Amino acid sequence: MLKIKLKKNRQIRRTLYLIMAALFLIQFCNFASLGIAADPVRTDISVSIANDMINNNTTYPNLLVLDVRTAEEFSEKHLNNATLIPLAELEGRLAELASYNDTEIIVYCKSGSRSLQASNILVVNNFTKIYNMEGGISAWIAAGYDYWLNEDLVIIDFALPVFLVSIIGIIFVLVLSSKRRWKLGKTY
Repeated sequence: MLKIKLKKNRQIRRTLYLIMAALFLIQFCNFASLGIAADPVRTDISVSIANDMINNNTTYPNLLVLDVRTAEEFSEKHLNNATLIPLAELEGRLAELASYNDTEIIVYCKSGSRSLQASNILVVNNFTKIYNMEGGISAWIAAGYDYWLNEDLVIIDFALPVFLVSIIGIIFVLVLSSKRRWKLGKTY
């Protein structure tokens, strides 16, 4: 009876080893197909860490802050000294970033999803120190950090209220003038 149990245990162990080897192989193939090394060069960072990095010129003298939003979003507000390369144009403009291949690059967008995609593009193209700012500029502003704001674009739109007040005023004047004419016509 002992021999039967040992045989079963060996078969179970052998099966478990085969399953573990298969899982390891699948995981290795996933990393290889994504172009991600076992030690990834992309790091997700919070806005507070990004702020510390941006303000520490001695530790990060060649730091690049890369905005991957659209030109319209960038013109409304962006981080100070940020470089704009929209996500849609990034792969075609990688040559512009070649001098930053071995220096720190903080990548951000509005909320963090486009910057994650851009970070992965940079990793695949052999950039070595990529920092994806989680939460994007929305989290940056919510944390109260400084940013560039185009104050010319902050225009309060009074067009609709002015139009409505004008229409109401015109209707009021027309109603009053028609009542007056009606009273004047009645007295004759």
